[in-house]
Amino acid sequence: MVLPFVFGSVRVYAQEYSSGYAVGTEVNEETLLNGDILCTTREGVKKCVGEYNPDIFGVYAVNPAVNLDMSDIIPKSVPVIHTGNVSVRVSAVNGAVIIGDYISTSSAPGVGQKATRGGVALGVALSEFDSADKQQVGLIQVAINIRPVVASTTVRGNVLEVIKQGLVAPTLTPLASLRYLLAILIALISLTLGFIYFGKTARSGVEAMGRNPMATRVIAVGMILNMMFTLIVVAGGLFIAYLVLII
Repeated sequence: MVLPFVFGSVRVYAQEYSSGYAVGTEVNEETLLNGDILCTTREGVKKCVGEYNPDIFGVYAVNPAVNLDMSDIIPKSVPVIHTGNVSVRVSAVNGAVIIGDYISTSSAPGVGQKATRGGVALGVALSEFDSADKQQVGLIQVAINIRPVVASTTVRGNVLEVIKQGLVAPTLTPLASLRYLLAILIALISLTLGFIYFGKTARSGVEAMGRNPMATRVIAVGMILNMMFTLIVVAGGLFIAYLVLII
């Protein structure tokens, strides 16, 4: 099908044995390989460079299911997929990739890796890849869903990652920036309230023990309960901050 435009035409092709919707995009690269991850830069769209690059744009696909060809009106136009399932070049430099892992960018230009900490992810792996040679690159299927994720396995790691990613929020999209800043605000408020409440209850408990030594056991039990309540408040705040990032 050909759609006429003032400056050219747009062709839509349906391809077999693939999925994903591609739009013709000008890419400022001399050579591209099927599955290269692309990012926006000051020099235009190029292969992503650097781990957890926040400027992921899409994936170059040689054979997309649907290709909105813009070569007549956009120079150096190549098919780039922003949504759907697509083959992506990955390595095992960050560990074996299994189904369900988040895929992020890596230090190798255009190549993805398993995400093991928070940051912007390209999507979720639909197939597996592993190699003893950590520099070897293979193709796997990835369900594209470009968004910030938290992949840390500990609460401490999550909090530190939220703060770290929030510091680079100005380089992200407005929605991603809002998520990080809101998560940081919720985490800091919960921690502050928890410490303030615990400090007050601990001080009042010590003073009560001094005034009434005979009730030391009862007061100690009350302090323990207050400490548990404080931990619940802090954990609840951190959990809400986590949900803000992943939803």
